[in-house]
Amino acid sequence: MSFFGVVAGCATFAAVLSVGLTASAETPLEGTLPTMDPRPIGMGMTLRAAPGATAGIYLNPATIAMAKLFHLELMYQHTGEDSENMGGLAVVDSITTIVAAGLSFNYARINKANMDHESYDGRLALAGNFADVFFVGLTGRYLRVEQNMSRSKWGPNGRAAMPSSGSHNVDGFTFDAGLALKPVDVFSIGVVGYNLTDTGSIFAPVKLGSGLSVFALDMITVEGDVVIDFTSFEKVNEEIHAGAEILVAGSVPLRGGYIYDVYYGINSVTAGIGYVGAQFALDFGYMQEVIDSGRWVLSFGFKYFIN
Repeated sequence: MSFFGVVAGCATFAAVLSVGLTASAETPLEGTLPTMDPRPIGMGMTLRAAPGATAGIYLNPATIAMAKLFHLELMYQHTGEDSENMGGLAVVDSITTIVAAGLSFNYARINKANMDHESYDGRLALAGNFADVFFVGLTGRYLRVEQNMSRSKWGPNGRAAMPSSGSHNVDGFTFDAGLALKPVDVFSIGVVGYNLTDTGSIFAPVKLGSGLSVFALDMITVEGDVVIDFTSFEKVNEEIHAGAEILVAGSVPLRGGYIYDVYYGINSVTAGIGYVGAQFALDFGYMQEVIDSGRWVLSFGFKYFIN
């Protein structure tokens, strides 16, 4: 059953890819790429349904209670065309606390001829575990963005998107809420709402995410996600995510994935590799847009296993 689930997931991935590659391409707004750690980047920005350790703080807070761990992670992320640099620190503890808890802080900077962008993102996630089957979580988020633009080829793109010049500031709180269900060992599902207190900003849009993850042979994870964006544009936008991970020799995870953004008509492919030791892990993730070679993301992470 597990084997056929993996095959079905790969077939779905291939079918979606063949359809998505026919779409036209535009460019999304600068500074709006979500914060992410290297593992989900390598897997097509999935992991809304699977145990993801520190990734759960950003993707689905319920998943931080799905495995017993105490991880500290340092992250660095760079985008190509936007020239954005992001550094972050995250910690998740589901061993020593009554409920699973996660804490993160990220800083991002874009400084080029037509724009100066600076953002601070702090999050606190809490999650509960019920009989190792049902998981629920909340993430409180503080976001501060200061962006000044003199000119830009992007925007306006709808009701909540940025105009092409001027100053754009965000300073406030919002929250995410998520659920996850793992009725059997071979699959899990997840649902999460993002930025449920509407900030009115494209930097923190109201979204709904869902995912289905399949596990096989204690070494393979395949996941497909759908993310619906309600507030960034004049109409609702959908993103399709698919990704897979295989653990080679018990210590080397190999990852691949695909993302299709319906609004922009953008196709992206992703890849990742890592090393998992007894006390630490290293992860690299890469995302590349299919048509625009200048739009890429490179991410690096170092995890230390405290317990």
